[in-house]
Amino acid sequence: MNVKDLDLGHLETEFAPILTVSAPPHVKKPAIEYFLGLTGTDEGKMFIGTSDKFIKNILDLTEDPDDAVVKASYETLINLATLDSTCQRILKCKNCSDVIITNFEKIMDPKYKHADLVCKFLSNLTRSEECAQKVAEIIKDTDKVKVVKLVTILCTKDYNSNADLHYLAPILANLSQSRHIRDEILNRDQWVIQRLLPFVSYMESDIRRLGVVSCIKNCCFDEEHHDWLLSDKVDILSYLLLPLAGPEEFDDDDMEKLPDRIQYLPPDKTREPIAEIRRILLQAILKLCATRDGRQYIKDKNTYVIIRELHKWEGQRSNIPAIMNLIDILIGDEPEPGMENLHEVEIPDHLKEKFKKEDEEDEKEYMAEKPS
Repeated sequence: MNVKDLDLGHLETEFAPILTVSAPPHVKKPAIEYFLGLTGTDEGKMFIGTSDKFIKNILDLTEDPDDAVVKASYETLINLATLDSTCQRILKCKNCSDVIITNFEKIMDPKYKHADLVCKFLSNLTRSEECAQKVAEIIKDTDKVKVVKLVTILCTKDYNSNADLHYLAPILANLSQSRHIRDEILNRDQWVIQRLLPFVSYMESDIRRLGVVSCIKNCCFDEEHHDWLLSDKVDILSYLLLPLAGPEEFDDDDMEKLPDRIQYLPPDKTREPIAEIRRILLQAILKLCATRDGRQYIKDKNTYVIIRELHKWEGQRSNIPAIMNLIDILIGDEPEPGMENLHEVEIPDHLKEKFKKEDEEDEKEYMAEKPS
């Protein structure tokens, strides 16, 4: 059936009573499977996403006693949450806070069977900054969900035997768009970001690695933490540089200046294979160059030679601007007095517009080159 031929009011009248936990299994199961099928197209997702009744009913069915119904309900929500308009509608529902908290509690339950589906749903739901901020506020107001606990779960091998929980990483990345979430991750007494850093090179899952790298990059926005992040207590630069380093050999002078973790790498050392992750790593290092002290430390650690060799190797053209931006800082002169903090430098409007257009062009080029 063509979605355009469906009447929303009629469908709500027909399906709303059977998309409930109390409905007989032989009725609600094919009903939710029908809705799952509709979300296979953009038209179907938009059609269902305009109905508060359907969204409420599908959310309710994630509590159904039938595993098959729960699974289909979450798969439907995962598809629906690819549309920002539907995410906004979900986060405006009457019991929104309870829904969000309950779903996080399911992730924290080491025996919950559908934890991976919950992670995928929340990952999509929090993708936009506005939605991420709303979910972050809900977490902030409850003692039932703590960022430290979520990080602990992510870093615990086989936490849930029914789920790999890789999609918990992009949830943390999305939520780290919120300042107070970053504050929890950067809490110096909790040892949180230090537990995330090893996953920058976690090759068992591209999703987990991308999520962790994105989360760490977001944490580099807050320059008051830069000195601590670059110190031996965190050693963030080593973790960011390692995936960008290859098997190249350097003379003793260059080698000794590098962070210990980057020295004398094996001849079979390979670089991060995902272009998007390499770009985010470069952006994170660039953020750490915002202050004079940060720039000096990164220069002193001979970061330039790693980025120079990366430039020679890099095959993704859209990554070249990020490399060149970092190289310009590493080999350039220090800014004039009063302009040492690059985050505080006032940029003329015409240059802002120029840089924005260049970024958009780089993004288009990247998406065109990105393997499908």
